[in-house]
Amino acid sequence: MMPILPTAISPDGKIDEKSMRRLVQYCIKFNAAAIGHFGFASEFHKISDTDRRVLTEIIVDETAGSVPVFIGINSQGFNISLRYAEEAEKLGADIIMAALPLINLPTREEAYNLYKDISSTSSLPIIIQDIPESANVLSPDLVWEMYQEIENVKYVKAEGTGFISKTQEIINLSKGELEVIGGAGGKSMIHLLRMGITSFMTGTEALDFHNGTVQAFLDGDEEKAADIYYNKIMPYFAFYDNYPEELLKAMLKERGIIDHPDIIAPSAKQPMSEIEWREFNWILDRIGFRKKWPNIS
Repeated sequence: MMPILPTAISPDGKIDEKSMRRLVQYCIKFNAAAIGHFGFASEFHKISDTDRRVLTEIIVDETAGSVPVFIGINSQGFNISLRYAEEAEKLGADIIMAALPLINLPTREEAYNLYKDISSTSSLPIIIQDIPESANVLSPDLVWEMYQEIENVKYVKAEGTGFISKTQEIINLSKGELEVIGGAGGKSMIHLLRMGITSFMTGTEALDFHNGTVQAFLDGDEEKAADIYYNKIMPYFAFYDNYPEELLKAMLKERGIIDHPDIIAPSAKQPMSEIEWREFNWILDRIGFRKKWPNIS
């Protein structure tokens, strides 16, 4: 599992360092193979450059080399992404994750050249991050071509449109040589495990459930893995899908892993209604979510 951390903040909008360090320890406890930041779950698009450096330093320091740290370098400008890649390496990151810009989506040739330039700028391994907006550009054949031709391209995280089919196509095309990282926050975990992915980029809201699913599957008990997936993980996605930022932090606050559930302003949508909170909490009670940090097992 390669969980992507949210950005814990205090009510005044400042980084909550104690909560960020607790998040890292929580991920390590549940067998994270790597820990990442500056993905969509991190609210990367609302984080200042100064705070990027502080957050990277906190995560690198708290992991203390126990697991690799991967850093997203997503931005709306190629030069900014290159600067983020260079900075991530200087600050001690182990892997870079790079998506294409959400605005002014590049052509196939421009996308190829971006990853080539990232590889020239930093010596770190690169995860190609496929997202819905870039799905038509980052086709399986282009991803495979970049893996073969660009030195530091080592992995792809496929979570764009039709990502289950795309994942299978990449696996088939590369004959399993290109390592595909599962995405979508855990929603399709059991299906991607069955397809043969070797790592999974989960959210952090319920790592005990995610870890249980993965470990059962790796132990050869697909029925147990499916039971955890369908009876523990999928029920909360009924609400989580519509309020991912709000519920990610609310669930972590409920468990005492972060101190405040605040989203980085603006939230861009109305918060959950009283009846939605009531029904969501009913689900959390049913799936046995109420264990508190550090006694989660």
